[in-house]
Amino acid sequence: MHEFTIEIVSDRVARVAGTGDELVAPVGKSIQDSIYEYSQKRAVDAGAPVEVAVHRSGRCTQVTVAPDGTASRSAPTGPIPTSADQGEEPANADMIAEEPVSITLDALGDTAHSAPDDAGQGSAPHPEYDARRQPVSVLAAPGIIPGATEPARTGIRGRLNAVLGLSLSPKPSSTEMRLRVAAATIAGPIPEFSTITVANTKGGVGKTPIAVGLAQTLATHRGGATVVCADLAESGGSLADRVSVPPPGEQNIFGLLAADQAATGHLRPSALGRHLTRQPSGEDIVAGHHDLTATRHVGLSGDDAAALASILAHHREILVADTGNNPLAGSWQWAVSEAGALVVPVPLRRDAATTAHRMLLDLATTHPGRLDRTVVIITDGPGDTPMVESDTVDAFIALGVQVLRMPYEPLFAGGERIVPSRLRCTTTDSLTVIAATVVDLITSTG
Repeated sequence: MHEFTIEIVSDRVARVAGTGDELVAPVGKSIQDSIYEYSQKRAVDAGAPVEVAVHRSGRCTQVTVAPDGTASRSAPTGPIPTSADQGEEPANADMIAEEPVSITLDALGDTAHSAPDDAGQGSAPHPEYDARRQPVSVLAAPGIIPGATEPARTGIRGRLNAVLGLSLSPKPSSTEMRLRVAAATIAGPIPEFSTITVANTKGGVGKTPIAVGLAQTLATHRGGATVVCADLAESGGSLADRVSVPPPGEQNIFGLLAADQAATGHLRPSALGRHLTRQPSGEDIVAGHHDLTATRHVGLSGDDAAALASILAHHREILVADTGNNPLAGSWQWAVSEAGALVVPVPLRRDAATTAHRMLLDLATTHPGRLDRTVVIITDGPGDTPMVESDTVDAFIALGVQVLRMPYEPLFAGGERIVPSRLRCTTTDSLTVIAATVVDLITSTG
């Protein structure tokens, strides 16, 4: 295999060792893009993959580039130099102390047999877990990022692959590659059980469709039985009317909280499953309470929401909270205060934007640091006023929150049940980016 070394000397310049070639990144491209294009050209000229050692600030990265443009990180194929091979000795060899040696002796009078513990068990205690990183053999196959080496399916490269049977990878800066990176982010680990709250005190802004779509996207990439979407409106919202599979009439949050063992938080998975409704994407939902003729005429409180989260934390990873419009409700206050990420949908209407902006101003005062975990979703829909977009975006950016844009989705605006297979491709892509942003907020502040 052909090998060569490239040293990055600045953000825009790199030099190829042995040839004197100098790579300069043009405007709009990074130096890594120039290195990739140069390496692919060398691979095409050689008619075989090339191994590139990229040095920067004392660190070395081994990359194998094939003639078709496929690039993957790899271990070096040649021998790894050691200090003995180079004949070098540490400059401060005289100052290096020898490894200390210690021994232990049993106290006088002790026997060689340990006494049984208080529980009457003679088993030895578990050894302490060593958190140090375990050594990895250089012979191990390099890791593969899911989707990173798969052929392109969209764009010009995707059409060439479909027509000519090629295996061209998507460009690093392409939309397809960005979506693959977003999908990998969604599937990544999170520090602990987290709550994602969808909130806006203005009604009719699309909180429930965003919550349903977000839960579907998270479950699609994280797997089934990992995400629960719950209706935390004070008196029950429209979550049950928007999901693909509606829950039975007797299923609601109060029924789950009244289940056996629910008070202790240790509910068996089989018992929990009787109070959840599984959706086609793998997520579960918990509906709100709608029966106005019931003997209990009490709205969902903050304690009820906390108890629900305590139960779900033993069996799921993420709770997507679909909130109501009353900021004084206990369930609303709990969902906002415990949110690992706060998602605020805002249509391009002045009343909706003003209400959301006022809500975030209040949260900045009552919950310091909450805006660091907030993302605003500007949505398109019927009755929007595009001329308020500039002022709306500027106002939210001034608060220091992230702002994303979501295209118009007829299924969201029409009030029908949200089935993933019926969503537009642009909506699915947008939800993927939103979900990845939310996971980033959770992991960066966890």
